[in-house]
Amino acid sequence: MELFLLSNGKLSGEAELLGYAKSQLLAMIARRGIKSAVFIPYALIRYDYDQRAQELAQTLGIGVTSIHHAASPAAAIAQAECILVSGGNTWLLNQMLHEQGLIVPIQRAVREREVPYVG
Repeated sequence: MELFLLSNGKLSGEAELLGYAKSQLLAMIARRGIKSAVFIPYALIRYDYDQRAQELAQTLGIGVTSIHHAASPAAAIAQAECILVSGGNTWLLNQMLHEQGLIVPIQRAVREREVPYVG
């Protein structure tokens, strides 16, 4: 199981999203041969989901698709090579994960398929 549990997207004074963890994330991406990730943006309140997905793609050098575009969010998780979860409002994130039926699919992806979880 590979988990990156991060407390924020940027450190004070840094311009790049996840800049402080970039080298470790890129090493994991290279080691696993990851080409794409599913982004779960539901905790974001005052930010454009697609813009954040683009920023993550630029920082990590992989394709990043926001789950809010998926016809079946559970299927998107089942097919994910990597799961990226935004920070923000944890209560909202929890509510949306339950409403979308994503708790168990995320657990299965991480535990059974060993999909990396970054959030």
